[in-house]
Amino acid sequence: MIPSKIIRMNKPLFRVKSVTIPYPKQGTLLLFCLGFFSLWLGFPNAFVTCPPLVLFWPLSLVLFGLRASSAKEAFFAAPATNFCGMILTLYWLALPIRLVGEMPWIVAGACALLVSFALAAILALESVFAYYAKCLPLVLFPISTALFWALLEEANALLAGFPWLPLGAALVVWPVFVQQAAYCGMYGTSFLWLLALFLGIPIFYQKRLGLPLLCLGVFLIAVLLFHGHATLSREPFEANPTDSTSFGVLFIEGNYDQNQKWVPSLQRETVLRYAQLTKEGLSDAKDPNALVIWPETAMPFFLETKPHLAARIRLVAQENAVPLLFGAPGTDLSQKRADNTHPVFNRATLLDTGGNILGTYDKEHLVPFGEYTPSLFDFAFLKPLLQGVGVYTEGHNAGPLRFQNLSLGMLICYEGIFPWLAQKRVEEGANVLVDISNDGWFEKTPASRQHLYLTAIRAIEQGRWLLRGTNSGISAAIDPFGRITKRGPLATQGFVYARARTKEEKTFFHTHYTFFFAAIPLFSLLFLLWVFYRHKIAMKKK
Repeated sequence: MIPSKIIRMNKPLFRVKSVTIPYPKQGTLLLFCLGFFSLWLGFPNAFVTCPPLVLFWPLSLVLFGLRASSAKEAFFAAPATNFCGMILTLYWLALPIRLVGEMPWIVAGACALLVSFALAAILALESVFAYYAKCLPLVLFPISTALFWALLEEANALLAGFPWLPLGAALVVWPVFVQQAAYCGMYGTSFLWLLALFLGIPIFYQKRLGLPLLCLGVFLIAVLLFHGHATLSREPFEANPTDSTSFGVLFIEGNYDQNQKWVPSLQRETVLRYAQLTKEGLSDAKDPNALVIWPETAMPFFLETKPHLAARIRLVAQENAVPLLFGAPGTDLSQKRADNTHPVFNRATLLDTGGNILGTYDKEHLVPFGEYTPSLFDFAFLKPLLQGVGVYTEGHNAGPLRFQNLSLGMLICYEGIFPWLAQKRVEEGANVLVDISNDGWFEKTPASRQHLYLTAIRAIEQGRWLLRGTNSGISAAIDPFGRITKRGPLATQGFVYARARTKEEKTFFHTHYTFFFAAIPLFSLLFLLWVFYRHKIAMKKK
């Protein structure tokens, strides 16, 4: 049963009549199912995806908090819902940990479960906050709980380093739901949609005040959908070839098996395969000036130590007279690390039509356990298990990669899910965002689609076309409104041709990025202080 008493001070802002709301005995099970299925089916999965369902996941956690008789009960009821849903949503985590880190399957599976449990515990704090926020006036309860969820999403990105399940990444599958991200970003989008949904909660407590709030929530949903529809309706779906800002882009997918890709004897074959696919793709597209993109680590060797293969790559750009952007590991032979080895970088290189290097970008946000071992796990007894983990070094770059009127803001793989990195690229002058990735580690799991949509919302936030080239899919051209104008298949060797545009205008979110990023934790802190103050006073009166 939901607690019938609303704790209030002597002079509350709103006089709320206590209402008892009966719940069936199966109430806990119903809430569990609501959270479980909305989390699983809201994000891309192997069965069916319905993005708006994801909004009922936080709703279930808030209802758990409202029904709880203590903060402890609120916390421990919610992780079970989160954890079970996340196991089905994130089970694929074991694959890259096993294949990239070369850990035993039992360790890889344990790591996947640990990540899922950690995320479940973090997001369970929403239930705890809802339990304490019962002491707020009903009109402020929806605002505070929606804002706190946005805080948890932002904290996952800043502190936990694995912001994989934000609501915006699910909703962007249907772009009409997320056009407001151009004004308030992905976390602001989560806040607005949850506010609209949570405004319906007070009606369970007080009909006189709850009904207007419910109507306000319905009105807000209508406004958000109308704004999304109006924005998409007035913008063309594809780039016009006659537009002076339009250009062609050719994505090449080598689709190499990750267990064979790094075999030294296949290095020359890899170069020749990409060269042939590039020639075929340019001929099929009938666009001799297209920007050609090879994915992250498409070339599985160091150009600095394989000059003959590096020369063959330059020849691809020369023979086809096209700019070529490709991924390959890089090193600096003039530097040495403490262990007397040279630093290794996850690098993107841009060649001009003559095969000359115009610039390079070294990945700056590395993947834990895939590209480096976190210092937290630097123990002798773990070294045998972690000996296969990559030893990449963080890059330090300045400015986009430039060719003629193109200023390419580079993101490599995992970097596309962090909003501040895309923000930084546009600040540096990027008029196009490019994300090269290698999702072959995920095989045919839903991870590739989840990764695609996590990156897609960056296009809306920054008002830029986003070009995403991958080894085995899903390569895609995404317009500044989050619409995928062209996409390639999954786990298929070939090429994908698309058109995109350069853009110089900046979104409202980009211009006021600092405010929005700081406003969520600031206002959340104020609500937290208020909630705990009121709760403390209420406890003294009991």
